[in-house]
Amino acid sequence: MYIIFMKKYKIILNIFIIISLLFLGSGLLGQESKFIPRVFYKFLNHPIKDDFSKSGVKIFLQVPYNDLTFLKNDDYYTAAYEVNIIVRDEEKSILDKTFENSFSVIEFEETNSDLLFSYWDNSLELIPKKYEIEIIFKDKNSGNTSKGKIQKEMKQFDKNSINLSDLIFLHRIAFLPNDVVKLIPAPEDNISIDGEKFYAYFEMYLPNESDDINIKFNVFDELDDHKLIKSGIISLKNKKNYEYFYTDLKNLNLEMGRYTIAYQIEQSDEKVKTNSSFSVGWEGLPISIDDFDKAVDQLKYIASRKETNAIKKAKGKEKLNAFKEFWSKRDSKPDTKINEKMVEYYKRINFATKSFSSSRKATGWMTDRGYIYVIMGGPDEIYRQESDTYGPPYETWYYYMKNRQYTFIDETGFGDFTLISTIYYEDSDMLN
Repeated sequence: MYIIFMKKYKIILNIFIIISLLFLGSGLLGQESKFIPRVFYKFLNHPIKDDFSKSGVKIFLQVPYNDLTFLKNDDYYTAAYEVNIIVRDEEKSILDKTFENSFSVIEFEETNSDLLFSYWDNSLELIPKKYEIEIIFKDKNSGNTSKGKIQKEMKQFDKNSINLSDLIFLHRIAFLPNDVVKLIPAPEDNISIDGEKFYAYFEMYLPNESDDINIKFNVFDELDDHKLIKSGIISLKNKKNYEYFYTDLKNLNLEMGRYTIAYQIEQSDEKVKTNSSFSVGWEGLPISIDDFDKAVDQLKYIASRKETNAIKKAKGKEKLNAFKEFWSKRDSKPDTKINEKMVEYYKRINFATKSFSSSRKATGWMTDRGYIYVIMGGPDEIYRQESDTYGPPYETWYYYMKNRQYTFIDETGFGDFTLISTIYYEDSDMLN
């Protein structure tokens, strides 16, 4: 009886929505979905020269041009954003500061690029202890906002010992006048097989200026029971207390997979270790291989259960090869370095994950709105109606080029939007 009632209810509600739209008319204009920019953060905790009472942290922020709103200004296109940094300890907020940044490009095509990034960084000096660091990013031209928050332990460094910064991965590094180092981190810890350089980087304080340094490294294959596959040693002539170390991991010629690199720094009789994980994959791959099973689960909208089960049952590198083969069959432009369809699919998954969570489903891509967004792409326009005496909240997505529309109702009032429209699978660029 409940199922029959719900079917009748949805039919009646559909009729109501259609009638409402006839009267609302111009209310459709300017009501678009709220977009959350993809913002990548990196943190580098490091020793401060000549001051071991404090701990330094460099904050790096990157956002793709495609996630910013550019305004045309004469012969240029200009983007502007602000970054609000809030640092709290266990007792109170100890820093709350906002920074502004803007830049311009000449070519319109650049404004839609997922491969070009705007970079911003800032440095802080803090008392060594644990902090909560919150970063609020706001696109000033659109008002779109993204928020990130981490718990970060600031190390206590010791002038009588070897001290290491965090180990991070970079795409570029430049040494500027006055001993200034310009770092451009990799947005995701993934080496693109055909992409840019990929440096492992850390900074170190060495108590003995005149003693040489030995840096040993080991690379372990995380998909093969952490088997040791590469190793080496680098000897350096030391001339100062504070040193920078970086090496291009692309020179290791690693196959596609997931790895850990571990360094051991030796000076005199002292040894200090640091390590971090990274992956090797296709250019533009928006997910890390350490979430591999999750990435396979997310294929459910375009893959059969037989296909996903076959990938999951494979072991180690065979599993990775099966995943690669799945996407190779769907590559509409096999002559290019990037599998554009795969990149677009996971880009939609990531957007849906952040944008469409509900009280029933915390993972946005698994909701009805997430499903339609992934297989159909973003709508041309969205109309929203809040709850009133005539019925619950609903929203309708319009795809004008396809002459389609999809309506979702929130029966609970807690953001649990349910699709009540017919799905036209022939319109999906992901299923065809």
